[in-house]
Amino acid sequence: MWKKVSILVLLGVGVHLGLLAATGNAYEYADTPTEPADGIFIPKQLTLIENMPLYVIPNALLNKPEGALAPQTVEVIEAEIHWATTGNWWKIHTDSGDRWIKTAPWQIEAPPPSTLDLMTETPLYARPTEAGGQTAALSPQEVTVVGAEKAWFRQTEGDYNPKRWIKIHTTWLGDQWVHLHLDEIGKLQPVDQQAFYSSTYYNNKPTIDYITYQYEGFLTYQFVHQTAKFRSLLDTYYQFETVQGLKWGGRGMLIVSDKQTLNRKQPSPLFAYPDANAEIKTTLPAGDLNVIETTTSDTSWSPENWYHVKNDQAEGWFSPTYADPEDAVDDTASLVLKGTTDIYRFPNTRISLDHGVIAPQTVHPLASWTGPDGSRWFKVNSFVGQGWIQLKPYQDLIVLKNRENDMQIRAKTSYQGAFYQNESGEFTFGPDAIGSMVNEEPAFRSAFLANLYHYKLSGPNSEGWWTFKNANGYTVQLKAGEQTAKTFWNDNPANVVRLTVAPTADANSNQGAPLLSLTHLRILFGVNTYYNDKAVYGNKEVTLSTTEYEISGLQLPEKTNTANLHLSGLLYEDLYKEDKEISPPLQIIISNREAADSQSPVQPAQIKKLYKLAYQVSLSDVGLDVPLKSGINHLSLQFKVGERILLQREWEVTAPEN
Repeated sequence: MWKKVSILVLLGVGVHLGLLAATGNAYEYADTPTEPADGIFIPKQLTLIENMPLYVIPNALLNKPEGALAPQTVEVIEAEIHWATTGNWWKIHTDSGDRWIKTAPWQIEAPPPSTLDLMTETPLYARPTEAGGQTAALSPQEVTVVGAEKAWFRQTEGDYNPKRWIKIHTTWLGDQWVHLHLDEIGKLQPVDQQAFYSSTYYNNKPTIDYITYQYEGFLTYQFVHQTAKFRSLLDTYYQFETVQGLKWGGRGMLIVSDKQTLNRKQPSPLFAYPDANAEIKTTLPAGDLNVIETTTSDTSWSPENWYHVKNDQAEGWFSPTYADPEDAVDDTASLVLKGTTDIYRFPNTRISLDHGVIAPQTVHPLASWTGPDGSRWFKVNSFVGQGWIQLKPYQDLIVLKNRENDMQIRAKTSYQGAFYQNESGEFTFGPDAIGSMVNEEPAFRSAFLANLYHYKLSGPNSEGWWTFKNANGYTVQLKAGEQTAKTFWNDNPANVVRLTVAPTADANSNQGAPLLSLTHLRILFGVNTYYNDKAVYGNKEVTLSTTEYEISGLQLPEKTNTANLHLSGLLYEDLYKEDKEISPPLQIIISNREAADSQSPVQPAQIKKLYKLAYQVSLSDVGLDVPLKSGINHLSLQFKVGERILLQREWEVTAPEN
């Protein structure tokens, strides 16, 4: 229908609601959600304008490319859905079989969708320019697409939602051009479903102004009937009925009829709406819940489920996420809170329990629970009632039952920086060259490393040895071309270390100071290393860091009642690291200093992970069991990372006579 002015009436004549292809998955890899190539949302063909690596699986970190495709047009099988705006995996046909490529928007050209739905009255132009004025206007309807300007799907640096020229076919004027924003290039699909909005902005059409972000209105705590959805390159909007008429907003929380019975062993709070911030109408005792509806979500980041409960006592919405968990267990530990601690109504949430806060003190939890992410929550009594807390692992402590004398070991990562590799292969820090590749491994200059890690560097001595001496008592000596290194603690010999590869002399050093590889740094200095040699953008780089350990509560007994010495403790350790980072672990060992027992085996600590605390910190149990001989035993205790000694204590312990 042609006219000068028209109004969109979604339930009226002139709009065709087209059925869209169903969502699919990359069958082999559930963590790469894809859709089949349909020629509308996922192009059936793709033109590569750069060389593209080919992968067997859609994960560049888990496999190396088996080759590359030169610029060409390929047939698409399936792909991720955000190909127009960000990096995207595509499964394509090749002569070697089906393979995967990952592209950025500027590396590809793609045909426009075969059809699209105009959602407002749209001007038509004879040519892709507005300079000559429009030829007519087209009312809302489905149109056939026959072409588009080059790079029609790409955003610009300064415009998230630019206008693009799309060529369509009309029955009266032949081929014409329309000038549409990216969020207007899409398809309309009918739906018939119930949804809930805790809060949402809405508009009269399925687009927004990405500059002003102005909206027509705002809804809170509304159950609505959704009648259609419009999906564009940028987003998907849903049409729903309101007292003000038909409006457009986000997806909302879908509600479906689902009659079932839930058996609860814990009390069940019922909320007025399926929203954690809604009022709790009542709390039902343990028992059966009669469910009439449930909510569904297609987002992995929102795993909570809600159940519409209706029985003789009450009606409301229940979610296991916002209730005491069924699998909580008794806990006998003591929690030493060093600062103020927030109290939450439920674990794994941030819903405050009447704004309660616990002052620094030692508390004894009633129970504990491990959340879906593996982190531990504790149920405690407080002045505002029973609630849940999480420890702050960088300051709080845990004391296990009958383990009051445990040592407490807290690990903290200290980053020294990222050091870039230039095109000639040298690593730089500011204007200075600080290292290069040696035997296919990054290696750094001694003077740079000594300054970076606060060692005093001296040498060479008369035999060519260089000495790195740290103020904490640890010293290491090494020599270019020598496959052994020597370590010391407080100037006393500690160990002779056999290296897999000898350090090489630095050709740019007047006295031949050694170049130290990443392997040398891990072994001799306890450094965490990460070499990013597959940078997609920018330079290759080496990232260096160290794990520092704060050790408290270390008590070494002077005598035992048995022929066995037992030491125990807890280790708080940061879990975060880069995928390819190599980190030498903490070692805790006890050895016998007596010459007669010099061949006695070194006793390493057993370190067993218990559970995760907040902020990606794990808690591990540390145990040392050392057999003793009758009488006096001369022992040495070492804490070290690689060969770097953090702390060493020597003492005597007396065991009973046989």
